[in-house]
Amino acid sequence: MVKEKILVKNPIGVHLRPAGDIAEAAIKFKECEVGLSCGGRTVNGKSLLSILSLGIKQNSEFEIICEGKEEEEALKAIVAALGPDL
Repeated sequence: MVKEKILVKNPIGVHLRPAGDIAEAAIKFKECEVGLSCGGRTVNGKSLLSILSLGIKQNSEFEIICEGKEEEEALKAIVAALGPDL
C-alpha cells in the first residue's frame, strides 16, 4: 500500500475537472484499488461522483491510497494527472 497527501491550493477546491482527472488516471490500473480519504471518509478513487462527494475545498488536505499490482505507478500517474495547479 502506498499513500500520498495532497494540499489543495485551488480556490475552487477539487471540482469536476480535477476529480475527473483523478478518476481517469485511476481507472487505467485495473488490478489496483484506489481510494481518496478526506475528513475521515474514504471513497473509491475510480468514481467521479464519489470523489466529488468528499467536497474537498481549498486549503484542505486529502490522501490518495493505492493498493495492489502497480500501486507505485498508479500513485505517480494520479499525482501527475493533478498537475501543479491543484
